[in-house]
Amino acid sequence: MKILFSEIKKLIPDLKVNPKAIGEALTSSGFMMDGFEEIEYSSKKDYLLSFEVRQNRVDCFSVIGLAKEVAAYYGLKIKLPIVPKLVFPENKLDIKVAVPKYVKRILAIRIKGLKNKRSPGWLREYMAFHDINSANLLVDLSNCVMFLTSYPSHLIDLNKVQGQISWAMNRNFKEMVTLGGSKIPLNKDELIIQDEKNIIALAGIVGSRAAEIDSKTTEIVTETAIYDRSIIRKNSRSLKIITEASTRLGKDLDPNGLEFAEKLLISMILKYCGGKIDSQFFDYYPQRRIPPKIKFDPNLPSIFAGVEIPENKVIKILKNLNFEVKKIGKNLLVVPPQGRMDISLPEDLIEEVIRIFGYNKIPSNEIPKLEIVENITPQNIYLGEKIRDILSTLGFDEILSWPLTKKGDNEMVNYLDWNIVSTQNSVNEDYPDLKQSMAVGLVNQLQEYLKKNVEHIKIFEIGKVFGERGNNYEEHEAVGILIHTFFKEKKLSIIKETTEKLLRLIGLADISYMESKNKPQIANSYSCWDIVVEEKVIGILYKLKPQKSNQNTYFAEFNLDEIVKLLEKIQNKPVVELTQKLIVLDANVELQKGETINDFLAEIKKKIKSENIWSIEIIDEFSLKEKIRYTIRVFYKELSDQEAKKIHLKIFNLQ
Repeated sequence: MKILFSEIKKLIPDLKVNPKAIGEALTSSGFMMDGFEEIEYSSKKDYLLSFEVRQNRVDCFSVIGLAKEVAAYYGLKIKLPIVPKLVFPENKLDIKVAVPKYVKRILAIRIKGLKNKRSPGWLREYMAFHDINSANLLVDLSNCVMFLTSYPSHLIDLNKVQGQISWAMNRNFKEMVTLGGSKIPLNKDELIIQDEKNIIALAGIVGSRAAEIDSKTTEIVTETAIYDRSIIRKNSRSLKIITEASTRLGKDLDPNGLEFAEKLLISMILKYCGGKIDSQFFDYYPQRRIPPKIKFDPNLPSIFAGVEIPENKVIKILKNLNFEVKKIGKNLLVVPPQGRMDISLPEDLIEEVIRIFGYNKIPSNEIPKLEIVENITPQNIYLGEKIRDILSTLGFDEILSWPLTKKGDNEMVNYLDWNIVSTQNSVNEDYPDLKQSMAVGLVNQLQEYLKKNVEHIKIFEIGKVFGERGNNYEEHEAVGILIHTFFKEKKLSIIKETTEKLLRLIGLADISYMESKNKPQIANSYSCWDIVVEEKVIGILYKLKPQKSNQNTYFAEFNLDEIVKLLEKIQNKPVVELTQKLIVLDANVELQKGETINDFLAEIKKKIKSENIWSIEIIDEFSLKEKIRYTIRVFYKELSDQEAKKIHLKIFNLQ
């Protein structure tokens, strides 16, 4: 961005520093000076400064924007151009906006009785400094206002317009001839300004010859607009057209600053070209932008800079930058000024204060005294990483699958009492449902491996599962494990051993199983068990059906969110001192088929003091005619052989 020293002096009358110092000041505050030249302008000595604006600061692609930065740096007031009061008659403009999705704001006015002519010398010189050829007075004034305010405008010769002016997506025009005479092929998806027969302009990029301003122009519509920057960037890149207008409108311009720019242009046109306003002030602004209100701790700049910046200095810097600042308790409530679309977070305000305070004042040999922030990472993230390490060590491969699945997949694998959640406007109509179990992705991956004749398969996946319960949508993190083997005999113990090894390694010990109440369709109903820890069901374990000859597939799934809750209750004791050996004793018990072994074990644990029990395990299970016989193994601690046997006989009624 180029700027004359005389322009800065005009906007900041009290500025006493030399041009070189201004360049150094802006460089130190984040705008690198990449050009400095002594010139002659309007028969007087002047200086042309050029700055590289790297930040998202489209407001500084203007004379006023850079002048505000200079004023803030030196703590001076800026004197903006005065726009005289304008009177608008009742006549309406015939304008239509057919693409509200891409148009944020449009301001337009009709002016009649103009006398267009060659620009005066000062204006031609001014255009030359910005590497733009002077066209005529009206066009040059439009460009001049763009360099002053950063808001591009477009002038339309009304005597060349045929019918209504409208903003629309290009559907009919195959090419356009620009103001410079270049013929451009169009893609039929550009945002354009058109009348009923011709394309008037590529909106926000370049005008066409259909309604160009020339020496005979006497009646115009001047429009200034802000668009969705994505459409401007897309059209500019696809058509390979980069202009001063597209450079600015491809960034975040503040719609609230549009009125000043448009009225300044109108006043300059009336001053230099005569004429009169002949229409209402057309203002299309469907969704007004409200600047954010930011709660800000004034101590933060000091903490991040590592050097003391007093609160009154912080407030002064923000006010010099035209921020609204209000003291609320120990904090500040800060509202960004017009044009500052880059400010939305406290971190943005920290940067503003420090860069104006001076990066050179930050000590280079001291570490900033940053406060230790609260760790907000969910525990299931850490748990998931630990499980990945364990399963990888055990020889499992991790897979990643979509959260979406085909119709019918969930009905085969779901084991929870919730309903399917279907997406609207799915990216793939064949996969409309959110998966309810990790078995969906693992079984699909299994089929792919079997097609490639992979024999022994051990895979796992960690991700979210989803469902609807009542009127609430729910989700939780889950881990699924799948093992596929070619053993002839039943090997449910393979998945059981892996499950228990994993759960014990992450810190759980009281692991048991009970017959599943909700058995998925894909499971063998005789080999389907709920996994229980501390009397809480945390998942499911089962053998899949049907299986080919000599092939067996086993699956287990855990709810990681429930495991995290259990681990939070357990007081980890990495070292346990045993003064006596563990006493291991077995007992056989027979329960009716309607009774649950978990309830029985819970009662047993109540009869043994917690300091005397290490663990209880079910080591065998045998189905009788009306009962089930279990062999239970109890590990006693801190007891002699005689004491352990006495307790064991009593609680199992073996006396």
